[in-house]
Amino acid sequence: MKNKQIMFAKILLVSFFALLNCSKQQPASNLKPEHIIGVKIYNHAGSLPALFEEWQSLGINTAFVSASLDSNIEFRKLTDQFNIKTFIILPIFFNPEALQKNPDLYAITAGGEKASEDWVNFVCPTRTDYQKQRIEYIQNLILQLNPDGISLDFIRYFVFWEKIYPDRTLNSLPNTCFDASCLEKFQADTKIVIPINLATTTDKAAWILKNCFQQWTEWKCKTITSMVIDITVAARKIKPDILINIHLVPWREHDFDGAIKAIAGQDFKELAKYVDFLSPMCYHHMLKRDPTWISSVVADAYRQTTGKIIPSIQVNQAYLTEELSADVFRQALIEALKSPSAGVVLWSWEQLDKQPQKKRVFKDVVQSRK
Repeated sequence: MKNKQIMFAKILLVSFFALLNCSKQQPASNLKPEHIIGVKIYNHAGSLPALFEEWQSLGINTAFVSASLDSNIEFRKLTDQFNIKTFIILPIFFNPEALQKNPDLYAITAGGEKASEDWVNFVCPTRTDYQKQRIEYIQNLILQLNPDGISLDFIRYFVFWEKIYPDRTLNSLPNTCFDASCLEKFQADTKIVIPINLATTTDKAAWILKNCFQQWTEWKCKTITSMVIDITVAARKIKPDILINIHLVPWREHDFDGAIKAIAGQDFKELAKYVDFLSPMCYHHMLKRDPTWISSVVADAYRQTTGKIIPSIQVNQAYLTEELSADVFRQALIEALKSPSAGVVLWSWEQLDKQPQKKRVFKDVVQSRK
């Protein structure tokens, strides 16, 4: 009897140390298994197998890709082989080709000008024929390529936010769209009547912004949300389990006096009801923000939605000449992965691939959270 008690005690002791050792070897992870560790990639000229092997070594589990790259049969086979999820990036109201063919599609600013700045040119968001064509294009892509998800880009009103710095004001930002299509639909949907004595686009826009700014803002948000709903329904008719992500302008709810709704027409709370992920493009360096700003954008978006927020961060400097150092990149990555973040997306692989030091930083930060 005594021997059995001693043996039982030994078993308990061995089990205790085994559990203790196991807990030391497997620390709690700060990254959940479903967290997206992604890269945006638009083309790749080198070896695709080598690319996927490197992604695997870096901990990348998701690729946000152009339709042209995802059309590559070898690329799609490798995504299956390496268990990499793919989201096809789909620009919606940014469409230079459509605008070149039909300039009448241009969105119009409050100043009566085409919605165009630098490389950004926008289609009017209320053109039903264009909307139908875009949705059919998306459905055909899903049929042909069978991606895990689609990532909706430029699904908003016009603004070249990439050069909007902290000192700007709401009134300094471009408000659109005031073409005939939008003005007619706004009046029909809201029952607001624009005075008939206002002849020019500029006069009509000024009257709207002065007399019914809130209704105009709400209507813009509903226009964008409605397009998201239509795309979501159409996409899930083809593939019911397809994942849907939206690229967001990286403005917090009260930045620039509510410009995220008033200018961009993106109502995070409403958009989150219809999609799986929201991805604010937190390119802090180009926007002259501190890296800590990234986590504040994520927290603000999560507060409004309690949805899955995946910030996209930049790898290299853009628009500005000041270098984005490896140390600053590390800080940005750490901020992007802070709770309640659901992961991170790098813009872009093409940039990261040129910078071995930043690759090491990326691997170090990601693996330290496993």
